[in-house]
Amino acid sequence: MTASLMFPEFTAITSKDAASGFRCEEEALTRFFQQQATQQGRREENRTWVLHRPDGRTDLPWVLGFYTLTWIQLERSSLPAPVIRRLPDYPVRAILIGRLARDERCKGMGIGEHLLDDAHRRALRVNADIGGLVVVVDAKNAHAAAFYEAHDYTALIRTEPEATSWPRRYFVRMEDLRATYAGT
Repeated sequence: MTASLMFPEFTAITSKDAASGFRCEEEALTRFFQQQATQQGRREENRTWVLHRPDGRTDLPWVLGFYTLTWIQLERSSLPAPVIRRLPDYPVRAILIGRLARDERCKGMGIGEHLLDDAHRRALRVNADIGGLVVVVDAKNAHAAAFYEAHDYTALIRTEPEATSWPRRYFVRMEDLRATYAGT
């Protein structure tokens, strides 16, 4: 992350954010942010968290990036045996970072890492209250997959017809995140 940037707190998306001109390299993520994120939040489907530019940095876009969080259930068969060992035979609850994107004008500034860090910390707080075995992400393409793999995510087990399609789901165990953030 660029050391000179002091980021404000993340906030829930507003209509002003959606209309701010945010754009990223993945058109589907840009379209989601501009057209669906606010509505889905109002319907209680998920929460979209937004990172705004720091005060005085009018050279940067108003919205630097965003991510969404929601709950999902995973079939046990999509997780490796060591992860589901000793668990009852029913679907596993997980926290999904359904979308994560930074504005294309902020490339190379560490915004993606900052977004993921906040999503992890928020997932750990939710986990402390109500549980959840893993955090799951949807990688939209090979670039996104490499980003998540560099942050210790592992691909879910996929059936043969799904093996070559995008998006692909990756996971990290909650206990591994907890260990990573212990003492911070």
